[in-house]
Amino acid sequence: MARISGEIHIQAAKEEVWATIADLGAVQGFHPGVCTSYYTSERRQGVGASRHCDLKPFGSVEERATEWNEGESVTLEIYDGKRMPPFRAAHGKMSVESNGAGTIARLTLEYEMRYGLLGRVMDRLMVRSRFERMVPAVLAGLKRKMENGTVINSAR
Repeated sequence: MARISGEIHIQAAKEEVWATIADLGAVQGFHPGVCTSYYTSERRQGVGASRHCDLKPFGSVEERATEWNEGESVTLEIYDGKRMPPFRAAHGKMSVESNGAGTIARLTLEYEMRYGLLGRVMDRLMVRSRFERMVPAVLAGLKRKMENGTVINSAR
């Protein structure tokens, strides 16, 4: 399984950063690759909470929480989507940790491609480099939102 991760220091309280991450339906506020997002479940937090994300420039994903450690971390699995790479499995984990007057936010993506050799070639040619750019961009977007109130994309 491929793994890509990153972290960033944010000058904001851990509880504030967590509240932003835990609002699954508002990820477009800090994720530059998401145009719009909304809940697809009655549940808003905890295992089973789910969302739909429309992606830039096109495509979409359906995600649901498979792990939820209140105030600490959430793991989301991509379980469906349109115009996305053929994943056998894909999930992302966002976590927060107090660090002095601020917070360390971490994002880790893990995925496995379908189609054996063809999937590995697709990963090397297209997927991995995109994710390697996306992880720091998402973390930078979260930092901007928390420190400056800058919203990346607003669907609300």
